[in-house]
Amino acid sequence: MTTFAQHRTTVESFVDCMHGGADKDALARVLAENVVLISPLSDEPLTGREAVTAAIQGVSTVAADLTYEEVLSGEDHHAAFFRLQIEDTAIDGMDYILLDADGKIAEVTIFWRPLPSAVEMQGHLAPLVGMQPWELRTKGE
Repeated sequence: MTTFAQHRTTVESFVDCMHGGADKDALARVLAENVVLISPLSDEPLTGREAVTAAIQGVSTVAADLTYEEVLSGEDHHAAFFRLQIEDTAIDGMDYILLDADGKIAEVTIFWRPLPSAVEMQGHLAPLVGMQPWELRTKGE
């Protein structure tokens, strides 16, 4: 018999929060105090509820559209598939989510595709996190 990860409602609450504009109090209810965010925007993870909340809210403020399509649950994890659009750039993405024993989100790893759109998206978001925009190099450059 297959078993599924507990606390799917936490992930569904997270998705509802994202659809609702990433309210700080709503995020605080679902994120663990020492939550870790591993994102395409940095080589280093972002740690702590306040820092992760600020990053999520920053993306939410510039997003023209953020729509979560589906939440999948495995034995010890959840994945939430989304589409994000900022200006004329759209990406498909996935949040790979691990929860702690209290049912709070302990870790989120974000994946984006396709690569050219992900590079464009990073360019939109880089100023929010103090990064330089990436450049997609072509062969021979």
